[in-house]
Amino acid sequence: MVAFPKLFIPGPTHVPDHVMKSITSPQIGHRTPEFSELMSTIVQGIQSLLYTRNHIYLASHAATGLWEVGIQNSVTKGILHTVNGSFSSKWATVSKEYGHETGIVDYDWGMGVKPEDIDKLLSTGKYDVLAMVHNETSTGVMSPLQPIAELMKTKYPEVIWLVDAVSSMAGHKIEIDTLGIDFILSSTQKAWGLPAGFSICAVSDRMIAKAKQIPLKGYFLDIGIYEKYYSKMQTPYTPSIPHMFGLKYILKQIETEGLENRWLRHQKMAEYTRKWAIEHGQGLFPEEGFESTTITCIQNQQSWDINQINDKLLDRGFRMDRGYGKLRGNAFRIAHMGNIMFDDLTEYLQNFDEVLNE
Repeated sequence: MVAFPKLFIPGPTHVPDHVMKSITSPQIGHRTPEFSELMSTIVQGIQSLLYTRNHIYLASHAATGLWEVGIQNSVTKGILHTVNGSFSSKWATVSKEYGHETGIVDYDWGMGVKPEDIDKLLSTGKYDVLAMVHNETSTGVMSPLQPIAELMKTKYPEVIWLVDAVSSMAGHKIEIDTLGIDFILSSTQKAWGLPAGFSICAVSDRMIAKAKQIPLKGYFLDIGIYEKYYSKMQTPYTPSIPHMFGLKYILKQIETEGLENRWLRHQKMAEYTRKWAIEHGQGLFPEEGFESTTITCIQNQQSWDINQINDKLLDRGFRMDRGYGKLRGNAFRIAHMGNIMFDDLTEYLQNFDEVLNE
């Protein structure tokens, strides 16, 4: 077994040496002009990537913390969650733990989120916030945002819209301002292609305004504290500066590749992986039309011995996914995002084929 196999799991994802080198830059003070310059560069880069003028906040913790930030700075009446996998379910649990009126649009794993189902519950008037996961990492289901955006704009313009884009941001085109998303979050260990431990969110002006009306948010979760320092291009507390140097480097890599080329690369890798699965007699776990561009979840219809395949791939220097939670063994995922290039993917699938033929 190779000490550090190349990762084809949905997170953390593969971080090549040249990216790792970027986070080894010398430390700088977080209240200095050079820090503000660094943060400004990052913020502008993320705004370009997300097609937005919304404020970008950087947090030195997992995106799970931003679930709580989103909830605590938006809910005054009730929150409606769409649940179609493990992570969307966990986010809904967080809202319940805070004691908020929590509605659930419940789907079987593998199903995509549909605007008509959201409409049925928002029409009750019980909820002033909608929370959904764009790309459900556990199942490889990506729910299109445009149909939901149309619903929100035409029927529920007063409802705050929260989106978890942990495994889609930086790997799939998300035009925030056009869609009208109020709060979108991600973390660095997925399509951003950096080590874990750092997260990002973009916040609309109207959510910032609403947050000011909500008491008892605490200090750590209050976006008002982020906003206070944002005008200085600083963070409220000492951040992980190595991650920030890494983000600056990745954003430069993305600029060099070109945004449209990046979205196309992820789309083509997804299509190639789906085709490979089907040619091997396997099925796709997501509902048709809701397949992810960053993760392919494959239904193990051929009853492959996933544990044995994993062991053999490890000997060859690759780490595979064996399925998440209740899907383990019955479905498995192939991540094709971030620093994974087409040649990396074909090399992995070629080795997978060789293992199958042994």
